[in-house]
Amino acid sequence: MRRPPLWGLALFAGLVLVQPVLRPSPPGQALVALDAALQAALFRLRGVRPDPAAPVVLAIDAESLALDRLLAPEERQASLLWRQMGPWPWPRALQAELAATVLERGARRVVFNLVLAQPSGFGPADDAAFQRRLAPWWPQLVLAAAATASDQQGLEQVQLQRPLYPGTAVGLTNLLQSPQGLTEAIPGQAWIDAYLQGFQPPLPQALAWAAGGGEADQTGVPIQPRGINYPGPVGTLTTVPAWQLLEQPDELWRGRTVVIGATAAELGGQLETPFGPQSGTEVQAAALASVMAGTTIGSLPDPARLAVLLGWAGLLAWSLTRVGTARQAVALSLGWIVAAVLLAALLWGLAFLWLPLSALLLLPVLAGGLRSAALGWWETRERQVLHQLLSKRMSPALLQNILREPGSLWTQLGGSRTRCVVLFTDLVGFTPLSARLEPVDLFALLNRYFDGLAQAVIDEQGLLDKFIGDSLMAEFGLPRSRGEAQEALAAVRAAQAMQRSLAQLNRELEAAGQPPLQQGIGIHVGDVVAGNLGSSQRMEYTVIGAAVNIASRLEGLTRQCPGHSIVISAEVRRLLPEEVAVQALGTFHVKGWDVPLEVYGLVEA
Repeated sequence: MRRPPLWGLALFAGLVLVQPVLRPSPPGQALVALDAALQAALFRLRGVRPDPAAPVVLAIDAESLALDRLLAPEERQASLLWRQMGPWPWPRALQAELAATVLERGARRVVFNLVLAQPSGFGPADDAAFQRRLAPWWPQLVLAAAATASDQQGLEQVQLQRPLYPGTAVGLTNLLQSPQGLTEAIPGQAWIDAYLQGFQPPLPQALAWAAGGGEADQTGVPIQPRGINYPGPVGTLTTVPAWQLLEQPDELWRGRTVVIGATAAELGGQLETPFGPQSGTEVQAAALASVMAGTTIGSLPDPARLAVLLGWAGLLAWSLTRVGTARQAVALSLGWIVAAVLLAALLWGLAFLWLPLSALLLLPVLAGGLRSAALGWWETRERQVLHQLLSKRMSPALLQNILREPGSLWTQLGGSRTRCVVLFTDLVGFTPLSARLEPVDLFALLNRYFDGLAQAVIDEQGLLDKFIGDSLMAEFGLPRSRGEAQEALAAVRAAQAMQRSLAQLNRELEAAGQPPLQQGIGIHVGDVVAGNLGSSQRMEYTVIGAAVNIASRLEGLTRQCPGHSIVISAEVRRLLPEEVAVQALGTFHVKGWDVPLEVYGLVEA
């Protein structure tokens, strides 16, 4: 049975890792953290998106808390509000006056992001003043509750602080954070039921749901958390410092929801958001704005999430089986990654739906990475084998030149006219030798013989064309020429090296009691057609033309010229420097060539 590929196993492992049951595990938490970071990055890329209908923040800011130091006593007397403002805590009567003022000016609802769970430190009269001042608008108020957890002897104990004043809508100020501490979501009913189990119902909704839907309505609260659609950094929402309340026009408040709470850093409650730290009041206002505008960010339920991931994995696997190179696999994986980001960003920005982007990215990273690595390993191995094969056909310098500029020279059928130096060598008396030796011994002898000849060609940067029985054909100046004179000299030096190699082999044969070998070498320069010959399934780089035939005929003339095993044409002689010693051997008629050839024999040193 064929084993599945490693990249397929990686794809399966990725699908397992992203399952909800593994969410509490370190890998699962890492994916949750990555999702939060990616969503935060999308917020920053999207930038500021103000909403004119968003809540107004009535801020208990640093200046309002320091008003007793910022204004002279006579200046503070000009306003009832200013006279009461100073260090925190403020009287409940002052807080009620802030809310009553905006309600009198047309505000639709006031949300207190202040947990009024304990009696006022200013006495019962202060609590009574709070209720009395706001009595006409009691149904339009939303008061805050808070749940805090503490560790009691290894057990988590949850305390719920409800507002002291009954009869108003109540909202829980708790918000959900990512593993990195980013405040990202409004709790759903399932989280509230689990976190506050054991407390007397009715349990409070999240503050944003309580304020966004008016009276507490359990049927309107989502079961699962919903992400906060942040409009932007600090200052994006309309914010009015408490001490400047009376200076604002009535139009600012008319029909608006107002969130009253602390924004001063010294009062704490600063939360991390995608746009940097913001006060808890500003974050609650952003959550409420998301609820009111219907732009809270949802996520897929687990069954739908699984279906999306299975479909994604199937398409990814199908596409990865159709790539044949590491580069294609890398490009395909990057394409899947880009597609995942674009799809998630599109649904997030337009449909307010968050796809499991970290999981969508994990699958092509794991499977595509391993597929790319496997193909890369095979390609490296093939290149090594190919390099070894090519290095036995041509010089390293020529091979490097070709690999730097591969082109179609070695991959497409066809040829082009060019000039080169052709060397042809053959063993003399090979037929009797082959009849005398066993095939295995003959094969081994020829390999020893050709080894020296091939090395001589490679050392002079020539191209090994083919071995034909006991013959060898090589070219100098292909596929790139260094100049005919240099190529001719290289061919002559290669022929001389072949003679030295054969002499060494003959000494070894003589020591083994075997007869020596003799060779003939012919060298000619001329026009040829060089290129790939064969079929689209198998091709061979070679040369054809009269120059090849003449080189072969020159090699045959070595039988008629005793003492000259290297015969060159007059064309080659004219290309060689004067110091190369040659002897004129006269003119010869050769088969298939009408014009007599002027022939020279290379004088052996």
